[in-house]
Amino acid sequence: METALLIAQLVALVAVTAVCIFLILVLIRVREMLTKIERDISAVTERTMPVLENIDYISSRVKNITDNIDDQVLMVRESMGSIREIADNIVSLERQVQSRIEGPILDTVALIAALVKGVKAFTSRLRA
Repeated sequence: METALLIAQLVALVAVTAVCIFLILVLIRVREMLTKIERDISAVTERTMPVLENIDYISSRVKNITDNIDDQVLMVRESMGSIREIADNIVSLERQVQSRIEGPILDTVALIAALVKGVKAFTSRLRA
C-alpha cells in the first residue's frame, strides 16, 4: 500500500510540476503580450500627441477667425447704418432743395412762356 501511496504522490508531484511549467509558459506569453501592448500604446501616444496639439492649434485659430468674423459683421452693420443715415440725409436735402427751388423755377418758366406768347402775339399783329 505504501507503494501505491508513493506512486500516487509521485504522479501528483509530476502533475503539479506540469501545471507549474504550463503556468510559467502562460505567464511568459502574457508578459510578452503585455510588452507588445505597451509598445503599441507608446507608439499610438507618440503619434496622437502631435495630432492633438494640431487640433488644439486649429481650434484656437478657428475661435480667432470666428471672433474676427463677428467683429467684421458688426462693422458692416454699423457701416450699413451709417450709409442708411447718409441716404436719408441726401433724400431730406433733395426734398428741401426741391421745395425751395421748384416754386421760383416754375414761376420763371411761366414768366418766360408768357413773354414768348406775348412776343409771338405782338409779331403776329405786326405782320398782319
